[in-house]
Amino acid sequence: MADENSEQAARESGVIDFNAETVRLGDHIVRGTAADGQVRAFAVTARASVQELHERHQTSPVVSAALGRLLMAGMMMGAMSKNDDELITLVIRGEGPVGGLTVTANNRGQAKGFANHPHVWLPLNSAGKLSVGEAVAGENHTGTLSVVHDLPGMEPYSSEVPLVSGEIGDDLTYYFAASDQVPTSLGVGVLVDTDQSIRQAGGFIVQLMPGCEDAVVDRLEKNLAGTRSVTDLLEEGMKPTDVLRHVLDGLSYQELDVMPAEFHCGCNRERATRVVLALGRAELEDMISKDEPADVYCHFCGEHYHFEPDELRDLLR
Repeated sequence: MADENSEQAARESGVIDFNAETVRLGDHIVRGTAADGQVRAFAVTARASVQELHERHQTSPVVSAALGRLLMAGMMMGAMSKNDDELITLVIRGEGPVGGLTVTANNRGQAKGFANHPHVWLPLNSAGKLSVGEAVAGENHTGTLSVVHDLPGMEPYSSEVPLVSGEIGDDLTYYFAASDQVPTSLGVGVLVDTDQSIRQAGGFIVQLMPGCEDAVVDRLEKNLAGTRSVTDLLEEGMKPTDVLRHVLDGLSYQELDVMPAEFHCGCNRERATRVVLALGRAELEDMISKDEPADVYCHFCGEHYHFEPDELRDLLR
């Protein structure tokens, strides 16, 4: 992320940062603070990223909503990290027909994800909304949410909490309170259009820092109580900055920086080749003798890498 001092100086001088304004034209994350540092906040808009998820995995509307919510939460949680090489993986295992959701994100706004069963269809719930909770956690709201932090040179560490509702936002809010002991309000939403395309996608995370004053807590609770869904705010034309100003009204919100967000998978043919070589000489020689090709499939982006027997011979040489 950009240096906070230079960002602050640019705002105070009235100088327009054209690079930042260009970033705001697409999917992006903003980071800010309020109440003299007693509150930190993140907000994201990611319609194009969730649309790419839908297109790559051919997700049904309810899975687009569930996986999109988790993807955007991952983007914002990744942006919290100060370690450039850290990866954060969110894994939901539920008793709903989706089976599970997995998202991996870094601190550069890049994230990828997949659903175990992307083509699940369910009727709308009693409120006329997509039945995300039932699709993920089943009728009994049963399952787990795991968050894994992976830093190079260190053993990955993780924490796990039970699902609250399967609606993603509720579950992650509970995770922050139970595992990180950080009072957090998290809202994520995906609006799927009638043609199954993604009409809106966005979210926010607001956290109270240790020693936060009661007056700040009261004002934030009042603001949140009067806040409509994220997708409603986006439909009104709000951008991430506007969403945080709305949620943090009266708390002297200050934006610190903005960064691009995107669906990104680092797989390529070179990495697929290493996967094939990992099968070992004996296995590859057996496939060649039977004139069988090798196929590598990436769960995160849906790419297939095909290796004909002649290519396997070249790899062995």
